[in-house]
Amino acid sequence: MKLGHEGETSGKNEKHMLYLERIKQLQAAAEEDGYVLNSASKINFKQFILSEPNIRKGNLILMDNGNLRATWTDNKRNRIGLQFIGMQMIQYLILKHRPHEKLVSRSIGRDSFNGIKQLIDAFDLKSLFYE
Repeated sequence: MKLGHEGETSGKNEKHMLYLERIKQLQAAAEEDGYVLNSASKINFKQFILSEPNIRKGNLILMDNGNLRATWTDNKRNRIGLQFIGMQMIQYLILKHRPHEKLVSRSIGRDSFNGIKQLIDAFDLKSLFYE
């Protein structure tokens, strides 16, 4: 699966190339440790990133179950964690700190790509997730 047009040098393509390099590193480390990168998770992650041209670069790790997980955190300790499970489904964790309160809104579950985007909007976390 290509992540951009050949010869493209935009910031979007550079970000995608960084993700591809990170996936290669994770895959090599997993093989050394006897783990396998779930190919459905890898495809799912790439599809999601391609569907969001203005997404910020997140932290990408490989879970023990072979799935890719990306996280975004801001200086207010708000967090979005997305585990890519395949078939355009994502397991998510969203933490949203309320202004002037100690309370934290927490949401976990599974949803589609569009559902995740709606949750990010509903929790007012666009500035965390998008450039």
